[in-house]
Amino acid sequence: KTPPTFDAVTWIIFLLLSCCMSFYAGVWMGWTIAPQDCNKDPSLRVLDRLDQSTPDCTDICLNAVIGGTGELAHKLDGKLDVIIEEALKTKCPSNQGGNGASDHSTNKRFSRSLSHFANGLVSINRKDLFNTYDLGVPMDANAESEDVLMLYDTKSALPSDKEIAHAAENGGEIPHTDAASATANCDSMNVMFVKNTDPKLRQCMTIVGGQYRGYHIQRWMRVVGQGAHGKIDKNAPLRLTGRLTTTSGFDEFHYPSSNNVHQHQDILLKYLTNLDDIKRDLGSILKKIAIENTIIVSTVNKGQSELLMNFVCSSRSRGFDLGNFLVFPTDLFSKELAEGMGIATYYAEKLMDSIPTTEAAKYGDATFGHVMMAKVICVHLVSELGYDLLFQDVDVIWFKDPMKFFHDSESAIANYDVYFQDDGSRSERYAPYSANSGFYYIRSNERSKLLFRTVLYSGDLIFARSSHQQILISLLAEANSLTGLKVKVLSRDEDDFPGGFHYHMRKDFMKQFVRGEKDPYIFHMSWTLNKVDKLKFLRQMGMWYANDNCIEKEATAILSGENAGSDIITACCSPEPLITCYYRDKASISSCADSPPKDKNGQSFW
Repeated sequence: KTPPTFDAVTWIIFLLLSCCMSFYAGVWMGWTIAPQDCNKDPSLRVLDRLDQSTPDCTDICLNAVIGGTGELAHKLDGKLDVIIEEALKTKCPSNQGGNGASDHSTNKRFSRSLSHFANGLVSINRKDLFNTYDLGVPMDANAESEDVLMLYDTKSALPSDKEIAHAAENGGEIPHTDAASATANCDSMNVMFVKNTDPKLRQCMTIVGGQYRGYHIQRWMRVVGQGAHGKIDKNAPLRLTGRLTTTSGFDEFHYPSSNNVHQHQDILLKYLTNLDDIKRDLGSILKKIAIENTIIVSTVNKGQSELLMNFVCSSRSRGFDLGNFLVFPTDLFSKELAEGMGIATYYAEKLMDSIPTTEAAKYGDATFGHVMMAKVICVHLVSELGYDLLFQDVDVIWFKDPMKFFHDSESAIANYDVYFQDDGSRSERYAPYSANSGFYYIRSNERSKLLFRTVLYSGDLIFARSSHQQILISLLAEANSLTGLKVKVLSRDEDDFPGGFHYHMRKDFMKQFVRGEKDPYIFHMSWTLNKVDKLKFLRQMGMWYANDNCIEKEATAILSGENAGSDIITACCSPEPLITCYYRDKASISSCADSPPKDKNGQSFW
């Protein structure tokens, strides 16, 4: 039997040897894997995206210690960073000379607590950005002299130019570069449009990183009062407001009344109840008249019928083919007039019997709202049936066939889903597109179909606003975000698609137009309070071709008496424009200097 003393001594010796071996093995292992002095060992420059000739010593050492991603440091609320950076002040000073040291400042532009979404900043000229990436919205004035800011989420997204990347990441003046270089390493780009329209409003912008991604902007304002009674009070606390709250605090959003809801429900019920029959009957018409799978669409009631007549007469005088022009009349008067001029129609009496026959007394009144719903319905139907379409109000004049513009497959803007004339207004309620809802082109696809289906189901808002322009623009923005709908607004600063903005606000353009120095596709007499003014402005601009003896007359009355056996085109259309002066202070094709002014103290256009 082994003596007990021997067993005890043997185990003590074994334990001491094991401890010694473990200690030295641990020391050797720690020495092997420990980060070395980053300035002495180039192999520690592990971040390929950094300039190899000017490494940021502190950043490299920190990444080596905390595993590159910094997750541990974030979870410790930055405490680990503070400890490490203090220890590295002597170990790895940032600005050493020699052996790859940097001569540039390496004070980070953004602190580590912001590095989860902010790692660099550059500026880009606004015009350059718009020319590189057509963002769809109209590019406003001063773009050549103004810059935009680009914030980089990660260092790997910084520009490839090492000098620019270094300056973007570190303190000092924000570097400037071109849009292509700035975005060369961006896998995605989020774009936000901002503008303070009131210099007195002290506006701030907050970017919240580390949160669940958002696709809308929250707007907080120092507003007291509600709706039309809201106003800015600089002493009030910031509170959440809607995006239609103006800089003065006035909320322009109109909630639908119970009457608005019932109006919409009645129309929608009729529409959906008869939809299968409507699609079948309309489909047979569209199949016959479509040109390159495209339909030109208008809707009209009796009160606007002379504007329809003028469009057809002016188009015939210039030799345009209107074979694929389809009118959705809201009454029999307009139906018979359009057909008498050789224009195809689709009249759904059950659907249109609630639309008033008179013209709107002014923009935005109740009649106007009903007509807007008729516009929505006809566009939705044609789009759902798979046809591209040009929708236009009847106060449009063609100078060149706009189909050639929209069908140009070589155009730089040929791949958009929807195209809108620029309304010209920069009112907050039309942001960000300022799209005119009286002239636009749609390519029928799943994105555009969903858009106009959504507009159709928003009829209560249309009735509440008595216009669908504001509702359509807000849904354009949502569709652009939700489905990637490609929206293109044809800028008011270009010459191809002028309208009421140009007539009333661009005297320089109108003078060039009158002198024949501009060659637009169309002119849209928008921005006009009522039909009476539209007719006068069209007449004195030499854009009126309908004879007075046909105005407000039924088709049968026009073709009676001396016109019996004739047709409406022959009886009612002048081959030359019928020019009449009304106002000296409004644009005219020839001098109207002897006429009275329209506006108080209005100066002569001539």
